[in-house]
Amino acid sequence: MIVADTCLVVHLFNETLLTDIAQKVRQKDAAWILPPLWQEEYANVISKLARKESRDVHEVIQHFNYVLNELQGSEIVVDSRKALKFSIEHKISVYDAHFVGLALDFDVILVTEDKEVLKNCKPIARSMHDFLKKES
Repeated sequence: MIVADTCLVVHLFNETLLTDIAQKVRQKDAAWILPPLWQEEYANVISKLARKESRDVHEVIQHFNYVLNELQGSEIVVDSRKALKFSIEHKISVYDAHFVGLALDFDVILVTEDKEVLKNCKPIARSMHDFLKKES
């Protein structure tokens, strides 16, 4: 089991330069957990992409529903007070601290491409490349 951050979700379910590696992460460990706020973060990312690419709103909503369905049952609530405390102590956003807190609560790795989280939350946070390399 791993905690997948929103960046990983974006790369898995959208064509990006890191989609192939995100698929390898999913193949290696398909048991993902995420805090519920991933939905708002993901919706924000695909909303920006849709505006940039002039995509049809119904197509974007259909895609969002597909991703929600794929990750159904993976959400676990994190205490926002703990996230706030952790964000201050480790100099990361409260949003990111929800993902880190979940990894700490379940004693698992957070897979992320967020440079700030990778820098400030070692050894809990690993990049996709490092996760695949170290977990082989």
